[in-house]
Amino acid sequence: MRTHRPYIRTLDRLKRSNLTGRLIGTIERVMPPNTAMFHDAILRAGPPDDGQPLRYLPYNRQTHRDGDVTISLSLVVLFNNPLMERFFLQGIRERISRWVYRFACSDMDRFIRSVRLDWNLLHMMADLSSAFSLMGIVQRDEIRRKGLLKRHCRFVSPLLLVATEDAASHDYLLQFETRHTRTRVKTPLLPWYRSRHRLPE
Repeated sequence: MRTHRPYIRTLDRLKRSNLTGRLIGTIERVMPPNTAMFHDAILRAGPPDDGQPLRYLPYNRQTHRDGDVTISLSLVVLFNNPLMERFFLQGIRERISRWVYRFACSDMDRFIRSVRLDWNLLHMMADLSSAFSLMGIVQRDEIRRKGLLKRHCRFVSPLLLVATEDAASHDYLLQFETRHTRTRVKTPLLPWYRSRHRLPE
């Protein structure tokens, strides 16, 4: 039987943790992070209680614009790594969640469910020596131009900040994010976006 390592028990230990800074630093692959804002959100949330697999973070959002591309990022969940294998959805729990999430409209809820259904990911996180991981949501808005025509595209994906230095594990995280990216295209003359299964040309 797996022996679970002690989890962070106080906000003071979370504040001093180098892990927090390391995870926030990996946001660089998406945008230059507002380190102070994200660090403050993690501190205000605090660690999950013993036996609690996750803790939701308070509102935080950073936006970065570069020409026709606008990227917004929010960190939404702090995962308790040692408990991740218990978080796995299977059997009756998976069937119930499938019915519940059929009516869910929250990207965060959908992405959390995707994490819970991925045994390889959960096992990877549980095996880490680090106490916690983070999940964010990235929204990438692009204006794609073709002559006088403009197409507004939106890509919403999970961002997994996991303290792994193993190349295969890192590739698996990137594949997970790509696999669960939701693609939407703006309806002409209207403010709404509709889902697309394939990337628009």
